Amino acid sequence: MNRKADAMPTKDFFVRMITRDISLEDCILDLIDNCIDGARRQIATPGSESITVRDYNGYKVNLSIKATEFSIDDNCGGIGIDNAIDYAFHFGRRSDAPVDGEFSIGLYGIGMKRAILKIGKNIEIHSSTPEDAFTCLIDVNEWIEHDDWEFDLYDADKKDVPGTSIKIKEITEEIAQEFDDSTFSTRLSKIIARDYALILGKGFSIVINGKPVLGLGYTVKEGNEFEPFRAAYDDGDVQVEIIAGMSGSPPDDLEPSEKDSNYDGWFVICNDRVVLPADKTASTVWGDEGFPNWHYQYYGFMGMVLFQSSDPNLLPWTTTKRDVDHSSSIYRRAITEMKKATRPWIEYTNRRKSNIKSARSEESKARNTPVFSVKNSETLKFPSPPSIPTIRMANIAYQRPVSEVNKVKLALGSSRLTYRNVGEKTFEHYLQNEVEE
Repeated sequence: MNRKADAMPTKDFFVRMITRDISLEDCILDLIDNCIDGARRQIATPGSESITVRDYNGYKVNLSIKATEFSIDDNCGGIGIDNAIDYAFHFGRRSDAPVDGEFSIGLYGIGMKRAILKIGKNIEIHSSTPEDAFTCLIDVNEWIEHDDWEFDLYDADKKDVPGTSIKIKEITEEIAQEFDDSTFSTRLSKIIARDYALILGKGFSIVINGKPVLGLGYTVKEGNEFEPFRAAYDDGDVQVEIIAGMSGSPPDDLEPSEKDSNYDGWFVICNDRVVLPADKTASTVWGDEGFPNWHYQYYGFMGMVLFQSSDPNLLPWTTTKRDVDHSSSIYRRAITEMKKATRPWIEYTNRRKSNIKSARSEESKARNTPVFSVKNSETLKFPSPPSIPTIRMANIAYQRPVSEVNKVKLALGSSRLTYRNVGEKTFEHYLQNEVEE
């Protein structure tokens, strides 16, 4: 007798599994991604030779974040009722699903569902296109108790401005605590400013609790013999562009606690969305297959590798869009080119040690240029600092209790001195006062 075992997952297990390994911030970014893709569909011309949307002006997202309620509203075109019935609420993208817009950042058909199920238990979704509109009401606890996996959709009045709104109440206890933390919105704003910098720079508007988010302005030094690297190539149906340069002067004193690293390292960007920001690990080039590990002297380096494709399935990113697919052959080939772009910086930071004063003077004369405005150049170039007479140098290293060093800092006139400064100044004092010429 042929018998079958029921392998259907329970809804409670399924919900826990799809929501456990993604952060709250990334869930909200998934919702924003859907809004941006909606705007892209409204703007993009089918068959256009342009690989990306160049102007998002007029399209916006408003986020309201409270401990008791979360909402996101956009004016990005809405979801058609047929699309909602057949595809939008399906867990995972069906093989027959329509393309979600060329060069989209929505990919796996799970972002919206995963986000709303993670945040709360009472959900209202309203979406309107120029042709039709619907409302979907979800009581998560009630939905979990039933065997069917469907959501009820109701006809609704069309809005004057097509778009989608999602309101979530009965926020889960863990999420409510995060929303109630006054630093959460600030942290989310910084992430959005970084990860959507390209899209915000093209006019898209994102507002959190009434405050517009301004995209980070990435710049590199150009001119006065400083020449950033910029080159592009096609890898099958994926266009790859690599930009690298000096975002700021390297530190003279290599103490990590005194350096802001938001701009330093490699950025991996897929269809204008930052996937991996300011990376200093083997996920990009640092320490990868014999390449030097990140060192504090490399601060001031910024590299960007941009992958663009009309088919987002070809891009080297993961489901959370917060990491790269290291097994991707497209990504591994890009790593080779990224290393070529990075080596001149490593050589420059070694060279400049011979005359830091001269190097800083030259660096100050170079202009800050928006990273996407630099001209094409297949070599990262820097001036050579003039040589100075070679003096044999000795390194002096010893350890003392922090409390004692802090007292010495105050005696020297500033609590902000670095440990290196303290060592140099105390040696100079001894040399001047205790050593006979």
